[in-house]
Formats: sequence, structure tokens, C-alpha cells
Amino acid sequence: MINTIYLQTFLAVVDTGSYTAAAEQLHMSQPAVSQHIRTLEDQLDHVRLFRRIGQRMVPTHAGEQLLVVARDMVMLAERAAQNIKALKGQVAGRVVIGCTSNNCDYLLPQLFAAFRKQFPSVSLAVQLAPAKVLLNALMNHQITMVLIEEQLNRRGIESYLLGSEELLVLVPHDHALTEHEAISLTLLRKQPLILPGSGLPLRRTIEDGLRRQGVAMSDIDVVFETDSMSMLLQSIREGIGIAFVPRTRIPAGDDLVAIQLTNMQISQEWYMLRVRDDVAPRAAQEFYHFLMSVDTAVMLAKQGLQRGHEG
Repeated sequence: MINTIYLQTFLAVVDTGSYTAAAEQLHMSQPAVSQHIRTLEDQLDHVRLFRRIGQRMVPTHAGEQLLVVARDMVMLAERAAQNIKALKGQVAGRVVIGCTSNNCDYLLPQLFAAFRKQFPSVSLAVQLAPAKVLLNALMNHQITMVLIEEQLNRRGIESYLLGSEELLVLVPHDHALTEHEAISLTLLRKQPLILPGSGLPLRRTIEDGLRRQGVAMSDIDVVFETDSMSMLLQSIREGIGIAFVPRTRIPAGDDLVAIQLTNMQISQEWYMLRVRDDVAPRAAQEFYHFLMSVDTAVMLAKQGLQRGHEG
């Protein structure tokens, strides 16, 4: 009989590409990971499950065959344990949220804290990765849900508009634009602009918003691009340029000033994606219901996000 704990170790090595990284992920020692893999290989008639290619451990043919069923076996074992606990009125398990950007760091902690008050036996985790990686992990049941800054349509996945927030133009406190209550597109065209990196969801949101107003990116003076929100904010302080920033990311203090656009609004949307699965683990179901609750809508509104609807 294959031990599901050994299968979890096997999957961790597959996902991380090394025994050391798997040990860190599982909070185990590296020798313990090696022992789990050796025992699993012995249980499977002494086959080799991994081979080294460069710096990574990759599955052998036997390992690939095991991988086909290993995730399902672990998921079913975890679901069975959660269902038994649910019979006693205890919701337990692990909810893993995938996120494409560090920008979710201000959104999730408060939600997690409120959810944990209701379900203290549920553990929560966040994984950061590109959208394509997260969607594949979601379909393979490696993560529970994905928080993403744009809507993505994919068969088998449903999306829920968690909320949207206005983007404001952020300038230094001594900038000439602070004399205006709102900025027209004519004024904006004359300003050096700092943008998120090309290909980032926030960048696409800004470009699409300007395009809808008839402004081509060739009309804008882009002087700096960065993937880091903290670097973007510091660049504004240093006078490199001005930038579009989500309302919830505007820092406290008086060194930066947020100004609205005249007769237009660009909004950043947040979508929660999950697999269309009626037999999802109880902890995942409870977290999803929590996100759609009135209490969560109030909490999001206080943070500056207007509530969305199920897609």
C-alpha cells in the first residue's frame, strides 16, 4: 500500500525540482525527503522515480507514470480526512491562493484574518507565479483558487469579479499638477509617465483605458517601466515622472498627491478563479462562500474596492 505522505513528498520534488527545495516546502529535513523517495521506490518494485538533469531532479518514465495518479490520490486522501472532520462540525484543510502579483499583499491578509476567525482549523497559503503557471496549477488541483487582475476565459474555470478600484494619477507633492482638481488627457500627454512593466495586467489595464479615450501609447511620453510597485512609488518621489496607481496602493503621508482624471475613469479589476467542481474540499467551498458574503463586500469597500458579481 502506497503511503500518501510519501506521495506528497514525491509531488513536492516534482514541483520544486530538488530535494532541498521540497524539504523547505514540506518543513522537513533533506535526508527525510530522500528517505521518503527511496521508500516509495522500494514499494514500487525498486524503480527509480527521478533522474538529475542539470540542477533539477526530473521524473523518470516510471515517475511520470506515478505522477498521472499521484495528485488525485493525495487529493482524495485529503478530501476524505476533511469530510470526516466535517462530520464532527470541524472545517479543516489547506486553502492555497495563487496570485500573479505582489499587489495582492494588501488585499489578502485582512481577508485571511477574518476567515480564520470563523474557521481556525483551516490553513492558508499564497503562491506567486505568472498567470499561465497558476492556471495550469489550478486545473491540476495544486492550488485552490487564483486571484488575478484581469478576466481570463478558460474551459472548466469560473471567474468571480471580487472588486474593482479606481486608478488615480500620483504626483509629487510639489508638482505643478497639484494645482488641478482633475487632470485632462491634454495635460497628461505632456507629462513623463512611469508605467508597470510591459505584459503586466496593470499595464494592459492602463493602455486599454487610454485607448478607449482615443489616446495611443505613441502619444504618451513613457520614461520608466518597472515590475515593482515600491520602485514605481519611489520613482515618483524622485521626480522621474507621474504614474497611474490603484487607489488602495496610494501610500499614507503628504509627499505624494493623488489626482483624478477629468471625465474618465480607469479601474483595476480583481477576479477570483476556481475550477467548476461540485465536490471541492469543504475548506475551499467555505472560503469561496466567505468571499461572496456581505461581510466581505463591506470589508472590500472599506479598502476601496467596489464589489463585483459572479461570472
